[in-house]
Amino acid sequence: MKVWFHCSSIGELNAIMPLIKKFNDKIISVFTKSAYEYAKKNFSYIPIYRYFLDNPFTLKKILKENPNILIIAETEIWPNLIINSYKRNIKIFLVNGRVSDRSFKFYKTFLFFFKEIFKKFNRIYARSESDEEKFKLLKARDVVFFGDLKIDAVSHNIINITREELGFSEDDFIITFGSIRSKEIEKIIKVIDYFKNFKFVIAPRHFENIERIAYELNRRNINWSLRVPFKPSRVIILNSFGELKSIYRISDICFIGGTLADYGGHNALESLYFKKPTIIGPYYKNIKSHVDYFKSRNAIFIVRDENEMIETIKIIKNNKSLKDNISLVCEEFFKNHIGATEKIYNDILKRI
Repeated sequence: MKVWFHCSSIGELNAIMPLIKKFNDKIISVFTKSAYEYAKKNFSYIPIYRYFLDNPFTLKKILKENPNILIIAETEIWPNLIINSYKRNIKIFLVNGRVSDRSFKFYKTFLFFFKEIFKKFNRIYARSESDEEKFKLLKARDVVFFGDLKIDAVSHNIINITREELGFSEDDFIITFGSIRSKEIEKIIKVIDYFKNFKFVIAPRHFENIERIAYELNRRNINWSLRVPFKPSRVIILNSFGELKSIYRISDICFIGGTLADYGGHNALESLYFKKPTIIGPYYKNIKSHVDYFKSRNAIFIVRDENEMIETIKIIKNNKSLKDNISLVCEEFFKNHIGATEKIYNDILKRI
């Protein structure tokens, strides 16, 4: 039984990583270049393909591997991929299935076509109850909600990175800016420039933004270093794969990128898993269900711009009761929500 996993980005690959590891005979395809490099690093012993834009030539190569099962992550609803796999009697599953409001309107407009696509899935495992309802409205034939795989994934692949390894001391106050996008660079560097006695880690979402980050830091005479090669500095720019989550663990405050400009937001669970005070911007539609949960319990901080972020950092820094509340809320959340991987894995086995 050969299982083919398909996902888009590093984030999606990380989300389904625990599920991938449960199967022995497998292949992986990804959309982005960074996800391709990351997959090769983590699964060097299996075939890895870069499949993008529903490419028929790459699809033909992958199908020569003769997979029996196709497991698609989150939003990778490529018609050519699904139709051709279905024709070859490959069982198709969607895990952590997600439908944004924009995608829902698009699918709804062309429902005459997409309802046939959704019917070709043996089962769709929705990421949330809201997503489950959307898939049902789109005429998917078998949709269930067993939990969010991203919640399980945060406890996996944690590296023992120390403050000392990054040139920081136990007394340093460290803020990590994770998954920073291009329109956020100047804003977060203004925050860095304001807190001159703090230490920082900047993790760009895309490595091509490193040059611009370095330029903005140099413009303000802020001492910095790349993670590789490394030298002790006030600001470390992360240019390595797979370390961000582990760096959240040694930080005092974390900011989740893709939220200060309209990108939709990146995974906030990785910092919250370590009970860290977490700040996001106002654009978080991709992570809304998680943000709403923690926001309602005063355990995440939403700021409109860099000025509000500066004021929020000041509030967080010496507020013990606030930090204690975050710890309690995070502990309860992960205790009650981890377990989707095992449920989905066992359910897939019943269906093959």
